[in-house]
Amino acid sequence: MLFVFFALVVVALVVAAGWYQYSTRLARLRAVSSVASSVGFTFTNNDADRIVDLPFALFSRGNGRRVELVMSGTHNGLPMRMFDYWYYVDSGRDRTYHRFTCGIVTIAAACPRLRLGNENFLTRLGADVGLGDVQLESDDFNPRFRGKWADQKFAVYLL
Repeated sequence: MLFVFFALVVVALVVAAGWYQYSTRLARLRAVSSVASSVGFTFTNNDADRIVDLPFALFSRGNGRRVELVMSGTHNGLPMRMFDYWYYVDSGRDRTYHRFTCGIVTIAAACPRLRLGNENFLTRLGADVGLGDVQLESDDFNPRFRGKWADQKFAVYLL
């Protein structure tokens, strides 16, 4: 009798966790669709344009990857796409997922390579041992972001 009770509790927890995941996913889908509509962009749930095949280092990480919840449109004459991107790393026993919200703006120019990411504990620690990134003259920017670029003058003008 006790075993049946514990089995029912486990089943109830699994169902509750699945429902929670489904409802938060549905809420995200509705929110992104609403934002896209409010700014005049189109919205698709999948990666019909194969954004995941673009030659960005982030898109080659992990064992599996996916782009979804894509908003597309034009702002100030520039084509833009914003989307959710995730990839997973399979260790053999489990999968670790990494999730990002990304944006791509297409400009008619050949630009030097530039990579911008969030500053975190490990990147701050790397900066302390001499692996720092280029700093801008902004007290708001530097503690929040880390940047790597081939041409600092270009990066300063762009940012």
